[in-house]
Amino acid sequence: MHLPYNQASDFYHERDFGQKISATLEFIGAHWRPLGRVLAYVILPVLLVRSVLQVLIQRYLPVVFSRPAPGQLTSPGGALDMQAGIWKSLFISPAYWLGSLIGSISLILLILSMYGYVTLLAQRRAPGPPPAVAEVWAVVRSKFVGAFLSLWVVGLLVGVSFLLLLVPGFYLGVVLSLFFIIQLNEGSGFGATFSRCWLLMRGKWWSTFGLIAIALLLYYVVMAGIGGVAVLVSGGFSAMLQAARTRSPLVSVVIACIGSLSTLLLYPPLLLALAFQYFNLVERHEGTGLRLLVDTLGRTAAPQARNATYQPTDEGEY
Repeated sequence: MHLPYNQASDFYHERDFGQKISATLEFIGAHWRPLGRVLAYVILPVLLVRSVLQVLIQRYLPVVFSRPAPGQLTSPGGALDMQAGIWKSLFISPAYWLGSLIGSISLILLILSMYGYVTLLAQRRAPGPPPAVAEVWAVVRSKFVGAFLSLWVVGLLVGVSFLLLLVPGFYLGVVLSLFFIIQLNEGSGFGATFSRCWLLMRGKWWSTFGLIAIALLLYYVVMAGIGGVAVLVSGGFSAMLQAARTRSPLVSVVIACIGSLSTLLLYPPLLLALAFQYFNLVERHEGTGLRLLVDTLGRTAAPQARNATYQPTDEGEY
């Protein structure tokens, strides 16, 4: 039996807010095993390596902040000068740039693995088995360089927009939230993908913002719950744990690995919700799913009657 969400016509539908959330949960429920296998093979080793490297960077290559001079905070503009000094210390620190590079690599691998799996399904005209790890890895390997450069350019554009004025950066961040699913599913370059984001988002910015807000709210609620359980479990061991963490980097590595595993479990639903928003917007603009259904008409075999010759006493088929 084939899994649901297994061909293009399953994805291209107009969906309201509740249907997009429902489709995300249904997709996870149906594909958690093959998708989990892909993430375990492609992403999990990278996240574990990232955790180890980040702990080593923080321990042996820390960011040194310049201390404010006496009376600086009370002088006019002192707080701004101190903030500028903090940013300067970050940007000239090798630890900051190395940590950013490691984080970007793990993030883009997660995005490519998720959307590679989804697009392999969404580009099928007929149902089939779930994509294998080798198929998804081929997509990740072929798209990595372009997607990695795009991640930095998109981050720079959104970051500069936030620095210049908060509202344009906020608006641009929501518009470009569909960037990577468009780039993978349509195979477009940076400029074409950028324009496509604006085209699809026309008149749908608020619905996309609401979807992101609810998904992030659920993410932070789950994270808060996990944190609360961790605090209750650690309880009286917190001081001992902090002491062990200070003496040995191994405890810090274990804690960082647990954080990476939570990232692996909690980010995919947000990416899937954005993917279903993309398919919803494409269907509203272009009717792709309707055309796919029309193309399938006449391709399926007509059901055969069990017996074409009826006797006078037969009731027939109704």
